[in-house]
Amino acid sequence: MHRISALFAVLVVATPPIGAQTKILVAKSRVPVSVAGDYPGGIAFPTACDEQGRLYVKLIKAGPGMVGPLFRLSSKGVVEAEFDTSGALINRYAVRPNGGVIMMHTDGHTKFVDNFAPDGTRDSSVALEPPPTPFFPSQLAVFRSGEILISGVQYHPGYKAATAIYEPTGRLVKQLVLDGDVEIEHAIDAGDAEDTRAQQQNTSAIDTSVAISGDDGLVYLMRATSPVAVYAISAAGDVVRKIVVRPPAATGSPDFGIRVVKNRLTVQFRRSCDSTADFDSCQSSTYAVVDATTGQKLAAYEADKETAGTMACYAPDPDRFFIFSDRPSLDVVEAEPKPFNH
Repeated sequence: MHRISALFAVLVVATPPIGAQTKILVAKSRVPVSVAGDYPGGIAFPTACDEQGRLYVKLIKAGPGMVGPLFRLSSKGVVEAEFDTSGALINRYAVRPNGGVIMMHTDGHTKFVDNFAPDGTRDSSVALEPPPTPFFPSQLAVFRSGEILISGVQYHPGYKAATAIYEPTGRLVKQLVLDGDVEIEHAIDAGDAEDTRAQQQNTSAIDTSVAISGDDGLVYLMRATSPVAVYAISAAGDVVRKIVVRPPAATGSPDFGIRVVKNRLTVQFRRSCDSTADFDSCQSSTYAVVDATTGQKLAAYEADKETAGTMACYAPDPDRFFIFSDRPSLDVVEAEPKPFNH
């Protein structure tokens, strides 16, 4: 078993079933996104948000692949900057503390981090030192101190998960393996090769994970397992905490949404059911809000039909959610809990 920092702690969140303790999110305001052009492919996942409340979304153009620009928007949906994603290795990016972003590209066997200035212009590219275990990047996040977390998988030979920390110069700080990743690898190795659904669930737990920068200086890496595991990682590569979060509803899977603001961790889940009578009622989102330092459950929410969509930003005190809704057009919806009737 891979050894981790002595600071490591596991925080299990026992979220009660949906019911009286779950509040419904309703729309407080709805504003259109002022993006010119046609993007029939919709929103690429994940979206992002910075400490100033600005929103980041990549929109997909027509044609093969996930091609399209990345936009930074105000909370009112106004375009503030556009980032050129052409040539990017993966459909992922990370937001820097100053409002710029990073992406990745490859030149043969060498991988590069591309730095973009806050105004959207391409700034510089940095070659990454190869890690001991090469892997394909799937998640990116930037620490407030400038270090970069990159996580992903090695597909051949065998399926191995890996996470690495890099200095802004591209020098490798540390490569680490998370305890949950080891368990997933063992499940894949021991699994029935003919049970493709089980194999896909195990591999997608890492492939569809999300990494984001917390406002506390840590990076939070979410593994899309059941229940969800969120690792709080320092710039030195130490796992400070592991938080296990269950969906507010009896069923649900993580939906690329995770934010950490003022020691509050919010995870978005996709709530679904087997009913064919009312499909729309089955496709909604729930949100679990927990204390990022203790794992204590703080709140649970479910979006109504008007606020269903992809979480763009979360703000506490009081809880508010900014959501990208693409029905029928792309809007930013500010949602808040519906008051209980007395």
